Amino acid sequence: MRVFILAGGKGTKLASVARAIPKPLVKVAGKPILEYQIELCQKYGLTEITILIHHLGEQIMDYFADGRRWGVKLRYFREAEPLGTAGAFQEAEIKAEFNDDALIFYGDVLMNLNLRRLIKFHQRQKALATLVTHPNDHPFDSDLVEVDEQACIRRFLNKPHASGLSYNNLVSAACYVASPRIIDFISQGRSQDFAKDIFPQALAEGQRLAAYRTAEYLKDVGTPERLAEATRAVNQGIFALFNFDHPRPAIFLDRDGVITEETFQKDLNRVAVLPGVAEGLRQINRSAYLAVVISNQAAVAKGFCTYEDVLQYNKKMETLLGNQGAKLDGLYFCPHIPDRGFPGENLKYKIECACRKPKIGMIEQAVKDYNIDLSRSYFIGDATVDALTAENAGIKFVGVKTGYACREGRHQMAIKEIFDDFQKAVAYILSSHS
Repeated sequence: MRVFILAGGKGTKLASVARAIPKPLVKVAGKPILEYQIELCQKYGLTEITILIHHLGEQIMDYFADGRRWGVKLRYFREAEPLGTAGAFQEAEIKAEFNDDALIFYGDVLMNLNLRRLIKFHQRQKALATLVTHPNDHPFDSDLVEVDEQACIRRFLNKPHASGLSYNNLVSAACYVASPRIIDFISQGRSQDFAKDIFPQALAEGQRLAAYRTAEYLKDVGTPERLAEATRAVNQGIFALFNFDHPRPAIFLDRDGVITEETFQKDLNRVAVLPGVAEGLRQINRSAYLAVVISNQAAVAKGFCTYEDVLQYNKKMETLLGNQGAKLDGLYFCPHIPDRGFPGENLKYKIECACRKPKIGMIEQAVKDYNIDLSRSYFIGDATVDALTAENAGIKFVGVKTGYACREGRHQMAIKEIFDDFQKAVAYILSSHS
């Protein structure tokens, strides 16, 4: 598989720190962004790389030459005039006479992905293209996607976003695996962009586009602030750690009464994040821990709301958190309950399942999806069912006095650590492993 790195942008937002060099040569902890990308490709055996250059591109050629120093073979394609991300790729792909899947990413993104796993996912999906997606701490100014439960992209929400929009925090990360058929959607000689032109057009024409969701390290370093954050991540070892190859601990979170008010709200205007939650999540996001919601939503089975209502509620919750710079890495819920007899109940969900807490099916799925190390993980909850779930999974439990305050009495559990609120519970966990 050939790799195409789009490295022709000017990086005007970084002018204060990189006025005389192309953006891909901006250094993060002493090394150019593009060098991290080339090393990542070489790690996973992707050694045929074409770099698309334009603005100050000769500096990139001078620095990397033929790539031999990094164990790769580099080719360069210089745009005569800017053609956008897709237009430049189309011109370079034709010259390369390459008829296999292509890995495409932008030269200003610091990333540490398991590329082998990404490619295998794409091959299973049999999609026109697979887009790498992830939650970030600034979704309000990012290109977002809406995805169904089969990992198919259903809608693009490109910035700028309409006021009042609710969204899942799922950002298109400017890293793609594309079938050679993608070339049929790109007009030769015209300036076109993958995110704004090509992918929406392909979706409108009924093409399958897949979303590869990951919690690995991905950072657009397009502003001085994000560059500083990326530098911190490299220096503190976070960048190296956040790859699927390395198991990470998680803090599992109940939803109602821990993150939001405990009563389910069908009126999305009444959905509210509890005080201190965004601050606590930001602390988790800056640590080695993943933040993963594990929630029972039996209201679906009881007929009090629909499955779609829960999805919309979660979307509003993620929007409220994202507006405060906080993110959830994973979000799971169980709509089932085996008991019958509720007026208007939905029999489809009246089953004995493996996911309803205190069973650990949702935790097991999260472990598979994110390579979670349970031996170092925690569960923050407001109910004894959460404490029993943690016990069943073999992880530590920390209670909060919001919601049920662990006093609903459904299970006889001895809870040693319980704190006034979410932020204090997070502080306790992080200080225990500082």
